[in-house]
Amino acid sequence: MVKAFNKKESKRMTCHKKYKIRKKVREHNKKLAKTLKNSIKKKRKIDGSIPNLAPFKEELLLEAVNQNEMKSEQKKQKKKNPPTIVTKSAVQKTQAISARSVSSHITVSQCDIIVWVIDIRSPQECFCHNTFLELSNANKAVVFVLNKVDLVPKSVANQWYSVYSKRAPTFVFKSTEIILTECEQIISALKTSLARFGGAKPLLAHLKQNSSEAEKKIGIIGGPQVGKSCVISTILKQCGRTKAKKATETKLSETLRLVTVPGLIEMKYKGVLDVLHNIHQFMNHPTEVLSALARCISKQDAMFHFTLPDYKHPEGLPDALAVRYNLYFQKEPDHEAVGRLVLKQFRDKKLKFYVACEDSTDDTNIPDDQIGDVQRLLFDGDALRLNSSELNITITKKEKKRKGNEMDIDEEDEEDDEELGMGSSDEEEVDSEFEDEEMS
Repeated sequence: MVKAFNKKESKRMTCHKKYKIRKKVREHNKKLAKTLKNSIKKKRKIDGSIPNLAPFKEELLLEAVNQNEMKSEQKKQKKKNPPTIVTKSAVQKTQAISARSVSSHITVSQCDIIVWVIDIRSPQECFCHNTFLELSNANKAVVFVLNKVDLVPKSVANQWYSVYSKRAPTFVFKSTEIILTECEQIISALKTSLARFGGAKPLLAHLKQNSSEAEKKIGIIGGPQVGKSCVISTILKQCGRTKAKKATETKLSETLRLVTVPGLIEMKYKGVLDVLHNIHQFMNHPTEVLSALARCISKQDAMFHFTLPDYKHPEGLPDALAVRYNLYFQKEPDHEAVGRLVLKQFRDKKLKFYVACEDSTDDTNIPDDQIGDVQRLLFDGDALRLNSSELNITITKKEKKRKGNEMDIDEEDEEDDEELGMGSSDEEEVDSEFEDEEMS
């Protein structure tokens, strides 16, 4: 056969040649590593010992021994007698500026005029006799501010105004959280006509009269979630000022300074405000809350607000609401769903309420200068009237029955089982008679 012309050689390699190349590469890498290892110079260790030829060797050794002994003695003395911590003289430090609120005692001690903010929906819960006595003993000028007047009818506002005006100067108020920016200060006249707040003008006029002689500080106190910071922002907006970030005071006029950090009165609500501010806790027990609210709400107000037909009050209110909103569970009224519905309306501020004043005897109405500033914001709609601000909510926890334990059965259950057993014995006798007939 004729060989192929220009045939390429194959690139195959024998195993002997392949392993020989690998061995040479390995040996070459070893040599490189050994040369690198020998090339690195090792650092000499410094000997701290004193050489024999050094002068004064014995004196140096004695000094070193004495120093070691002194150190060991000092350590022993520290263990026996620990050092006393020297503290500096206590300096009165103000509360941190970043805090949203401070204790009411701090604001009372720093300020001359105290503005006490009260929620007009339930003023009995927001008032504390101990703090009022403390303010009167300290000779502080107290001013009551009945906030959230837009959520209450005018007649109820007049009743609570007559009660609190006997104790101290009282003003009705509608606050807002919005504060004027630098650009909005230019057109503040237009903003005041369109702003949704009122009651700040007569309050500021009264405060300026009290501070006409010397410079005075104004402090704002109140219970939790009453609207203290909103009142501060409303006063600042009325004066055309802004709240400084790194300052706790703002100058309103030449003789007035407002403390922009409100004082919190530590109190626990025991009524509707407790339910309103802690709805997340009462959501697990809605039936108990609904039964307690049914005792406080009058029948006419409930029928008018929820558009209900005539029912038996207060026991039939949950059933009437279940029929009204079509809330059933296994063809029966679901009281838990009805309670959650009412609590959600409280949370979303769709259900308005107020506590009627039972102690008001005088017919002193709100002055015309205050009514003129709040007239366009007064509440004219429907709201639920509560006869009492104290809701006695008794929450009963449902006990789960244990399965498989015959010892935990109640006596009533045993009696029921006995009655069922008596009935079953008669049936067994009848069945046995039928079986005998069939066998025959």
